[in-house]
Amino acid sequence: MKMNLSTKPKVLSLFSGCGGLDLGFHQSGFDIVACLEIDKPSCETMTANLGSHLSSTTKIHNKDITTTQPAELSLSDVDFIIGGPPCQSFSAAGRRAGGVHGVNDTRGSLFWYYCKFVDFYRPKGFLFENVKGILQANNSSDWELVKSSFVELGYRLNFAVLDAADYGVPQHRERVILVGCRQDVGRDFKFPQPTHGPRGRITDSYVTPLMAFEDISDPNEQKHKINGKYGELIPDIPAGMNYSYYTEKLGHPNPKFAWRSKFSGFLYKLPKDQPSKTLVASPGKYDGPFHWHNRKLTVPELQRIQSFPGDFVFPENTGQAIKQIGNSVAPKLAFELAKA
Repeated sequence: MKMNLSTKPKVLSLFSGCGGLDLGFHQSGFDIVACLEIDKPSCETMTANLGSHLSSTTKIHNKDITTTQPAELSLSDVDFIIGGPPCQSFSAAGRRAGGVHGVNDTRGSLFWYYCKFVDFYRPKGFLFENVKGILQANNSSDWELVKSSFVELGYRLNFAVLDAADYGVPQHRERVILVGCRQDVGRDFKFPQPTHGPRGRITDSYVTPLMAFEDISDPNEQKHKINGKYGELIPDIPAGMNYSYYTEKLGHPNPKFAWRSKFSGFLYKLPKDQPSKTLVASPGKYDGPFHWHNRKLTVPELQRIQSFPGDFVFPENTGQAIKQIGNSVAPKLAFELAKA
């Protein structure tokens, strides 16, 4: 039974990106009353999906949260807040680029503004999403600070590391999910049981790329050839493997690389029968996943790997679309969290 709009819990979305988290909450019956996002192309993507995948009444605010006061959004009341502050300073990529700066980093400190909005609106609860690296940043002191800050605001906390593949996403994508319930609400949050995989309540199998591409695959597509320094290596790499195929450790007769000399996404070819590795927002020329037909994935294929509906509108600019998809929360995971 559909809820009347007036009875739907009202949600404020912060750091919305292109709307992956918002889509899952909208699909499960929440009313996303407003989204706050600094990136203009991401706001344009959300706007393009209003009325189809997001409510036509959702207000999209293309603003910088560091210069926006909560009252400026003119919201009468907010039942729930969702969002994942930019996480590069906690991520594996961020660590490789220059160490883990955590909450001392400009991007990490955006967490404080999330707290500011929670403190102002006092929602019944909130959902905070981030990369797994936040748990170890600065010898775990950052994570302890995050938790204690929410506790001081009067919220009971539950958190877990969830893999999107366990919830029907054809991609292994681990994220920390922290849910806070206001002390006077009198209930705690219980994380949803996996729907897929060994512990799945629906099936013990995962959704695979082959399954995800079923409606857009060309059965007559020919294998491609990629030019460039490493392009000639890609055709021989088996589906599901990466550059390590060309290492002495795995028995290659003419090794090209030392074991563990590259990142796992380098020359990574998508498997057909198991979830993909984690998509990234800014892949290099030889970073995968490559299709088993020896080419880069198309935007429609990438959005299915991230579990976006096929008719969700992304920018015509391929680079922008790849960035937005790679930075987003998988909507199917968001949907299961929202239902819970």
